[in-house]
Amino acid sequence: MFSRSDSIHHMSHSQGRPELPPLPASANEEPSELYQTVMSHSFYPPLMQRTSWTRAVPFKEQNHHRGPSDSIANNYSLMAQDLKMKDLLKVYQPVNISIPRNRASLGLPSATKSSSEPNKKRMKFCLKDKEDFTGTKSPCSTYSSMKKEEDTAVSLPGSRPMSPEQQIDVMLQQEMEIESKEKKPSELDMERYCYYLTNGIQKDMITPQENEVMVRISKLISTALLTNPSLVPLLVTLEEEKENDYYSSLMKSIVDYILMDPLEKKRLFIDSIPRVFPQRVIRAPVPWHATYRNNKKWNEEHLHTVNPMMLILKNLWFEEFKDLRFVRTAEILEGKLPLQPSEYWEVIQNHCLEARQVLLTKWIPTCAQLFVSQKEHWIRFAPKSDYDSSRSIKEYFASVASFMSLQLRELVIKSLEDLVALFMIHKDGNDFTEPYQEMNFFIPQLIVIKLEVQEPSIVFNPTFDACWELIKNSFLEIIKNSNGIPKVESVLFPELKGYNLILGTVDSKEKLVSDFVDQTFDVFQKNQVGPHKYLNVYKKYNDLLDNMAEQNITAFLKENQDINDFVTNINGIKKRRSEIASMHITVPLAMFCLDTMTLNYDLCERAQNLKDRLIRYQVDVNRDTNSSICNQYNTIAERVSEIPANTKELVLLIEFLKKSSDVTVFKLRRQLRDASERLEFLMDYADLPQEDIKLNSTLFLWPDQIEDIFENSRNLLLNKRDLAEMDLIKRCSEFESRLEGYSKELEGFRKREVMTTEEMKNNVEKLHELSKNLDQALMEFELINKEEELLEKEKSSFLLLQTLITNKVPYEQLWVTAYEFSTKSEEWMNGPLYLLNAEEIAEEIGNMWRTTYKLIKTFADVPAPKRLAENVKIKIEKFKQHIPILIIACNPGMKDRHWQQISEIVGYEIKPTETTCLLNMLEYGFGKYVEKLEPIGAAASKEYSLEKNLEKMKLDWINMTFSFVKYRDTVSLH
Repeated sequence: MFSRSDSIHHMSHSQGRPELPPLPASANEEPSELYQTVMSHSFYPPLMQRTSWTRAVPFKEQNHHRGPSDSIANNYSLMAQDLKMKDLLKVYQPVNISIPRNRASLGLPSATKSSSEPNKKRMKFCLKDKEDFTGTKSPCSTYSSMKKEEDTAVSLPGSRPMSPEQQIDVMLQQEMEIESKEKKPSELDMERYCYYLTNGIQKDMITPQENEVMVRISKLISTALLTNPSLVPLLVTLEEEKENDYYSSLMKSIVDYILMDPLEKKRLFIDSIPRVFPQRVIRAPVPWHATYRNNKKWNEEHLHTVNPMMLILKNLWFEEFKDLRFVRTAEILEGKLPLQPSEYWEVIQNHCLEARQVLLTKWIPTCAQLFVSQKEHWIRFAPKSDYDSSRSIKEYFASVASFMSLQLRELVIKSLEDLVALFMIHKDGNDFTEPYQEMNFFIPQLIVIKLEVQEPSIVFNPTFDACWELIKNSFLEIIKNSNGIPKVESVLFPELKGYNLILGTVDSKEKLVSDFVDQTFDVFQKNQVGPHKYLNVYKKYNDLLDNMAEQNITAFLKENQDINDFVTNINGIKKRRSEIASMHITVPLAMFCLDTMTLNYDLCERAQNLKDRLIRYQVDVNRDTNSSICNQYNTIAERVSEIPANTKELVLLIEFLKKSSDVTVFKLRRQLRDASERLEFLMDYADLPQEDIKLNSTLFLWPDQIEDIFENSRNLLLNKRDLAEMDLIKRCSEFESRLEGYSKELEGFRKREVMTTEEMKNNVEKLHELSKNLDQALMEFELINKEEELLEKEKSSFLLLQTLITNKVPYEQLWVTAYEFSTKSEEWMNGPLYLLNAEEIAEEIGNMWRTTYKLIKTFADVPAPKRLAENVKIKIEKFKQHIPILIIACNPGMKDRHWQQISEIVGYEIKPTETTCLLNMLEYGFGKYVEKLEPIGAAASKEYSLEKNLEKMKLDWINMTFSFVKYRDTVSLH
């Protein structure tokens, strides 16, 4: 609702502002919605219709009866805004007239067509006279009037060209005139203009922007930016900004379009709107008319195509050279076909060279002769003196060269067409229904392609790519030989030979050539089907190509196969080889003829190699097996003929003889039967060398020879066995006697108890000697038992041997312990302390004491050894009392201060030297102070341990370094 203080209430007609009378003062209720709308429209009249058949219809159109087509864009031409489509002239019959476009005739570049093409301007005329809505006749009633206007337009002089500065001056003058007619918008105009920009058009009246626009924009942005999660809010903001800009720009365009109508400006109370920034375009000069007339005159003076010499040259060509071709396809078809690729290329080259020679030696000289004999047709173009221009004669011969170039092009094109036709004979291709039937391809083929093996497949030689390259080069060879043909003036005027006087011909890059090549390529592709399809004939022989047959033979030979399997395989391979040998040697296939001789020969060789491999395998097996059998017979004969050196060899030889005669020989006989079957096979399939024949003879003589050898060896070995048994009985008797001697020697130790050192040493040596003899006796006992076992005799026990070994052990321990204590106790008592290890001595004394303790129990019933053991035990116990003193004295941690402490306890000055011994310590009376001295020794041990650990730590840290830095801003280091 508007109050009385509102600006609307105070508006007046004198100001040219809309106004409605205010509501009476008695009206207390709220104004109605209609009143509010009317009040709003009275100040801001609507820009667009609120209800219409289409969206975004200007408000002014509600005063007119116009369709959408009549009202759209009518503000751009205010004088024609009342025109309607139904009142315009109808077109009954179009008449096309080609009017040279001035821009094209000047040779200037055109935006839509080439500069050399005249622009065809289509103009339509109505045949009936019909008046328009103004009552006047149509200006385009007849063709004659249009023709007259055209002639008038052509005769008009061209407009004077203006410089860029002049054009800028004109544009500035026009802008000043417009600016003088239009006043600048006032503040109120700007306010109302901005209101209509923001509120005059509803958003739903504007077609939304297509989604494809955003897709195109996204394609211009890096994917890394689009997929960056941190940029998603920015992308959303930019999309909203883009959409707002879209609607804002369209709204502004619609408002500016509506305000182009002065009536609308007046209705909306907007006197003027902001002017857009002027766009200035500089145009190049276009002098159309004069250039056209000059070009027409030039053509009239320089056109030579109607010269009589052109007709003479044409007649010459058709009379003598119309049948000339670079490639004489008829001659090729009548010749010997098919051709090897090299032969085909040689024919193409020879034909092209011959045609080129005809052109060089006949056509060009004949043309030159005609120019000499018919010089009255062209001599007028020649300069009459040295000072006249030679332009006319040059242009004339240029025209002649163009005409002859066309003739040469015609020759090249027809040659290319004939070459295409040569291949088009086979345009239906060479596909066939399997199986292949040779009679279906009776047309002569062109090129021979060989089939060859390139493991693991069959390949074409040359390849189809190489064949196509050959065919393609045929076209290029024609074009190549057409190049370099001289112009006729090079013969007429020899002094011009230094100039490039060459006739034009077909270029290999022209679409014409590519069309011919493509057409031929289509035929070529259709003719590739048959050769590839014919390879299916060889599919069943793929195993010969990919070495699968070779592998099958290898697998077959690895298995244990009998001769019948070999016969079956060999016969199968022979059959396949015969099939391959009977296949087609040449295979006609339309454009191509396949030469399969090399392939068939290769496959036959592969099959033959497989057969030879099987036979060679049997020959090798026969040789190896026969050699092995013969070697076995030789080995048996040599082995049974040996003389045994001992009983073991004798027994082994007897067993070998028995096994050979009862088992091995029968196995060899079975192998002989197999060898005979193999020999029969080889006689049918192989040619054996002389060495194998001799080997077979030797093999079949061995069975009788080996029996004689067995009989002789058997008698000899029986005699050897009887001698071995007698020798064994003698050895057992001697061994028994030797054991009784050892027993008497051991019995002597039961009464010995003397404790002198020399006696103890002798007893120890005797016991060691006895131990060595008993060890040897034990070894001999095992050999006797083994020999008895070999001779299958009952084993001898020799119980006395085990008794001696058992009884010897305690005596040996007793005397060894006594002797060791006797010698070592002297060393421990009188030896330097620094050389002694108290812990080792303590351990050794303990072991000796335990040994003597057990021996006392063992010799309980033997008085002399028992007394000896008791005496040794007493001595050990006596020495054992000195172990604590020894531990203190030998402690490596003892320092001078420790010895000083000990001296204070003992009451004597004690300072150990290198000669100080245990006996000296006992003389000092250490035994009385052991309990007091032990803490000193323990402390010394601990200090010694700490010192060792400290040395080890220093050794470990010797390569370590510490670095110190300031702690923050203090002087402290860390």
